Amino acid sequence: MKKVVELRIHGHRLVVKSEEGEEYIRTVENYLNNKIEEVKESTKAVSTLDLALLTALNITGEVIKTKEILERLGKRSEELAETIERQLN
Repeated sequence: MKKVVELRIHGHRLVVKSEEGEEYIRTVENYLNNKIEEVKESTKAVSTLDLALLTALNITGEVIKTKEILERLGKRSEELAETIERQLN
């Protein structure tokens, strides 16, 4: 069942519907607000749109790097599993 939660993102009210629990949604809200503040402190962007886009770019970069790391770890895990399997046989 979808829950309706009111968020405050950079001072803006946003109502969202989500299958996730409210605690998770609040965690996402806090993460996003923290990322916006980081970008705000490190740039001269004054437009809310510019700030949002720069934050989105930073988070997208984090996601891509994380996916690459997970992919490498998955490949390495497969290699190690194959090595162990060969040693056991």
